[in-house]
Parts: sequence; C-alpha cells; structure tokens
Amino acid sequence: MLHALANRPLRSLAIALVVLVGMQVCRAQSVDRRLAYPFLVRADFSLAEYSPLFDELVQMQHEISRVLALPPARETVHVVLFRDESTYRAYGKRYFPAVPFRRALFVKTAGPGTVYAFRGPDLPVDVRHESTHGLLHAMLPMVPLWLDEGLAEYFEVPAEQRAAGNPHFDALRWNLRLGRTPHLARLESRHDLSEMTGGDYRDAWAWVHFMLHGPPEAHDELVKYLGDIRANAAPGQLSARLESRLPGVEKRLMEHFRSWPR
Repeated sequence: MLHALANRPLRSLAIALVVLVGMQVCRAQSVDRRLAYPFLVRADFSLAEYSPLFDELVQMQHEISRVLALPPARETVHVVLFRDESTYRAYGKRYFPAVPFRRALFVKTAGPGTVYAFRGPDLPVDVRHESTHGLLHAMLPMVPLWLDEGLAEYFEVPAEQRAAGNPHFDALRWNLRLGRTPHLARLESRHDLSEMTGGDYRDAWAWVHFMLHGPPEAHDELVKYLGDIRANAAPGQLSARLESRLPGVEKRLMEHFRSWPR
C-alpha cells in the first residue's frame, strides 16, 4: 500500500510495504551505527554530533509510553540516515521508485519499521516525526491515520516546546478567531495520506494537544481508546467517545486553546 501527502511540505511519508527492501545495502554502506533502544541507527557518515538527538529518541519512547499508557516498543525501529540529499534521492529512486520525493520516509514492512532521512538542518525534526510513527506502530497493531499524524506532529519538536512552542499554535489560534473549528469527525474520515491537507495535520495536532493537556476526561478517553486498539477490540470513533465524556467537546477544545498560555 502506497500513500502520498497532499498540500503538505515535502517532508514526510508513511508507507506500508509487504517486503523488506534494501536493508542489506544499508548495512553494507554504513560507516557508523548507534543503538538507542529501541532505535538502531545506521549512517554513511559519522553520527558523533547527533548523540543528543539519539538520547532524545530514547526519552521520547519513555514519554510516549507514559502519556499514552502503552508498554514500550516490542521491536526494533531502524533509522537509516544518509550524508546528503543527493545520496538519499539516489537510494529512494533505486528502492522506492514509485514514491514521490519526501524529505523523510517511514516504511513499515511485515516486520520492524524503518525511518529514512538525510543530514541537513531539518534532520532532528524529521527523525523525531518519523520515529514517532515507528514507535506507535511498534506498540500498537494499528493507529488511525489522523491520530498517527497528530502524535507525530506533537512529538516532532523538542520536549520543551511540545506544550507551548509548536509552530501550529499561531495558525490554529487565527483559525479559531475566524470561527474555524477543527472537526474530529472530518479527520476520522481520512483513510489515506493523499486526503490529508496541511490544515488536517494542524487540526490533528490540536486534538492531540487537547487530549494531552486539556481536561482529564479527554486524556482518559484517549488512553482507553488506545487500550481497546491494543487489545484488538473495536474502538469505535474517538469523536463519539469524547463527546459522550465531554458534551460539547469541540467547544471545549476551542476554549482550551484560547486560554492556553504561550
């Protein structure tokens, strides 16, 4: 199954494939590797300067496990980094010829998932974003598209910026002033990344922020929802579950951001 992003900066792409491709080549070309459990990082350049980022990834897994009440990842998440964009493009053209260029990729195979990215100023954001996908898919049998992307948007910034420093804040508050409400039911209707707009990514992030930092009932319902997914029980629609717990939940979300300090 192949997905493509629409109306989104050319940065990330999540792909589900049924075969493992190219890993032997990655191993052969690696000149440095680091284990930051559950992440196994390989690169064709020295990784010394990125040690703080790998420490972040370890802490990110602990934080995701804590706030979502999920057990740690049960499988390795591979991270393959290239020394420059041209090398990354050449690799993608050879092994993923049908995939449009994106700054970073998350590939989920029949086994462990793999993050692909290249060295540059955006590498930390890209790796945090795609590694969030990797962790979620190592913790859960499935993740709804909007929630997968909303959590990745939330965790792609450094830990100290997650509560109040995400770039989505300004655009979201402007939309709220114009009366544009992020409708969760609309996000739940998206089943392919090609259907997701830039606004959908922002709105998905907004709902994640609300559930992590808003009313305790919203966080509790998110935890129960993910618990049902983990138990392979039909979770239903989270929008309906939140509305049942918090009548008028969309209004509550708007109030949450209007009063949130930044």
